[in-house]
Amino acid sequence: MGTGYKIKICGIKDLATLELCVDLQVDLVGLNFSPRSPRAINEEIAEFLLQIRKGPGFPKLVFLFFENSVQEIQNLSARFQPDLIQLIRGDKFLTKDLWDHLTEKKSLLPAIRIQEKVVSDADLEPKSDLVILDSYHKDLGGGSGHSFPWEYVTSVKRPFLLAGGITPDNVKSALDTVRPFGIDVASGVETDGKKDPNKIKTLVQNVRTL
Repeated sequence: MGTGYKIKICGIKDLATLELCVDLQVDLVGLNFSPRSPRAINEEIAEFLLQIRKGPGFPKLVFLFFENSVQEIQNLSARFQPDLIQLIRGDKFLTKDLWDHLTEKKSLLPAIRIQEKVVSDADLEPKSDLVILDSYHKDLGGGSGHSFPWEYVTSVKRPFLLAGGITPDNVKSALDTVRPFGIDVASGVETDGKKDPNKIKTLVQNVRTL
């Protein structure tokens, strides 16, 4: 398997891509329900995709929400039981009660949009086992395709997934520079807005042959 860096492929919308991620043994797959995202899917698509979840080697399943209602988050999570629920800190639709409840259950995967150098790990949701550090875009919860200055997080010690503008071409540089727990990729493995199987394969290969 090569290095121990974890790989999350997010914003999956079709069965072929999900099956490829299973075959490649990526660590986490993300389904996006945010009305703000071009990768958003609905409940029916999720049901179709997750027909293969009971098969062997299925990755950890992450549901991503941004500017969804609390009720929708609760309903979809109750129905499909994802392993982790990715919420974006600063989402105006979220309640403290929901955030705290998911934190206590160890089912929250918090995403933090980085705008300046991180000076203390205590600012990065220390009650969660893992966080995502992503670039900031005021209208998007993630998946903007833009990176942030990696030197902002080079002193972070706690486990995190590096997100924001990661591609097959720059992933080695990102990992060498930042040394995260893993990476979270959406637009970086797409061509013309659709997941590109060759880019996914190349990304995985590049990470695992470091």
